[in-house]
Amino acid sequence: MLDVHREMLPNGFLLILSPDTSSSDEVKLTRALHRASRSEKGAILVDLSLVDTLSDEAIDLLLAYAFMLHAQDRRLILCHVPQPAQHHFLYLDAASQPLLVPSLLDAIQEIDFSENRNRARY
Repeated sequence: MLDVHREMLPNGFLLILSPDTSSSDEVKLTRALHRASRSEKGAILVDLSLVDTLSDEAIDLLLAYAFMLHAQDRRLILCHVPQPAQHHFLYLDAASQPLLVPSLLDAIQEIDFSENRNRARY
């Protein structure tokens, strides 16, 4: 149901989801999240601007990776989340909730802000 384009950023890993009618499951998303989570990057950004809906499987997958990354002191940042799916990501405990931002630019600014804050600690 989803195709995934990958891009390495200086402080994160960007995944851009787009509709794919040739497959009915979320195998491509699973693989992309797995590969991105194995990188040393502090954040995984997922751009959902090209999709209108998310399957329950995709939502569960994103929530699982948000929890896992949080446990590793990393972040899952979702931008352009489709309106019908937003309620799945809100009102969760801090360990389970991905960061929702309106745009890719906001996501990149959040990563830069987090990086600068972490450098100031050390």
